[in-house]
Amino acid sequence: MLKKLLTAGILLCVSLSMSANAALMGINGSFDVFGLGETTLNAAGEVTDVDFSFNSFDLRPQIISGDYQGYFDNNSIFSVKNPLVLSNIVGVDLWTVEGFTFTGTSIRENKTTGTSTGLYIIGNVSHADFITTETQWFFSTQGLSINGTTLKSFSSTITSPAPSVVSEPGTLALFGLSFLFCGLRRNKK
Repeated sequence: MLKKLLTAGILLCVSLSMSANAALMGINGSFDVFGLGETTLNAAGEVTDVDFSFNSFDLRPQIISGDYQGYFDNNSIFSVKNPLVLSNIVGVDLWTVEGFTFTGTSIRENKTTGTSTGLYIIGNVSHADFITTETQWFFSTQGLSINGTTLKSFSSTITSPAPSVVSEPGTLALFGLSFLFCGLRRNKK
């Protein structure tokens, strides 16, 4: 009897856990943003900051896919922190669009090869309808001068992978208790 109750309790908790997680899921999708930026590089060829104020038009998302597609289109306005100072991105909201907010956490591979520069800004995208999701913002410009400031076109791709599934502590505790119960039953026999 106790075994049946424990099994029913575990199934109920797993069911509740799955339905709670189904209500809020991680963001899965991508979009691109193109425009002009006055980009400053240091002597090592790393982007130090970007000034987006030279755009005579609003920055708008393009090539929208996944979860982003259901929330905005090519008429949505992509608002970016201006100027974008890369030495100060941790914990800073770097862009917003239609209720999605990207908060920076780190920078990877900030380098220049030939006349092209590129970097990955890692951060978290949050939205009321989704679980906050780690996201990558790839930003690149072409034809830059080293150790100077140059107005150039930029392209950027924002990609939000779905987070891995993590079990809730309550579910883990129930599974632990069931293993403990099975062990105790085995020792009794």
